[in-house]
Amino acid sequence: MSRIGRAAERVAERFDIPAFPGAPRLTLLGSRRLHIERHRGILEYGTDFISVNCGRSVLGIFGASLELRSMSAEELLITGDISRLEFS
Repeated sequence: MSRIGRAAERVAERFDIPAFPGAPRLTLLGSRRLHIERHRGILEYGTDFISVNCGRSVLGIFGASLELRSMSAEELLITGDISRLEFS
């Protein structure tokens, strides 16, 4: 990574903002609750797998008893036994 890229990451981390505009912000609380900001919609939904469009990537959420607790144009709240998150 270039020197400018590393500097941008440090500034973003310091001020708690995304390093890349429009990038999703994930907050995982233990393995039971996932809050996603700046999503672009749900692509697939089931009790053991949820796929979320995050703009430049797709987030796969794997687990058991997954449930979409709330959804707005900007935010998602997913609960259940979350075992793995995978970007593709």
